[in-house]
Amino acid sequence: MFYFFTKISLFCKLYFLSLKKSLPIIPALIILLLICSCSTRKLSNEGIYKELEPAQFENVLNQNDINIIDVRTKAEYNKSHLKGAVNASFLSGIFLKLIAQYHLDTNKTTLIYCETQHRSPVAAKRLYKIGFTKIIDLKKGMVVWRKQGYPYESTLLQTE
Repeated sequence: MFYFFTKISLFCKLYFLSLKKSLPIIPALIILLLICSCSTRKLSNEGIYKELEPAQFENVLNQNDINIIDVRTKAEYNKSHLKGAVNASFLSGIFLKLIAQYHLDTNKTTLIYCETQHRSPVAAKRLYKIGFTKIIDLKKGMVVWRKQGYPYESTLLQTE
């Protein structure tokens, strides 16, 4: 993430110092974001990564011998998480270290999810780089999962 912001900062400095004013800043930033984005298209084309709607995701979730990784913060995990999921916050700054502590089998199908499917695709790319070979992401994240009434667990105390 630091690398990404460093690139944006450098880009802005170069833009204001040396580029002509004919290139508007907003389109230039959009182009930079597209270039720097962590696209999962290549992983999808190679059959390593795919996104599934909640119904399809639940079918895989009910299978044996899978990894389930919740890449949200600890507070989000405590609010709602899938049964059997380990929590490794992508925003923690030590995401890969957290993943390593669970000693997950990188050859197993790995289900990942976040709240709105903004962090999980980036996390999937990181998981691929450390050897995970089959990654399935929950399309639209836990917000849609809960809204559609699929089962989840909570570690928060329920009060009425």
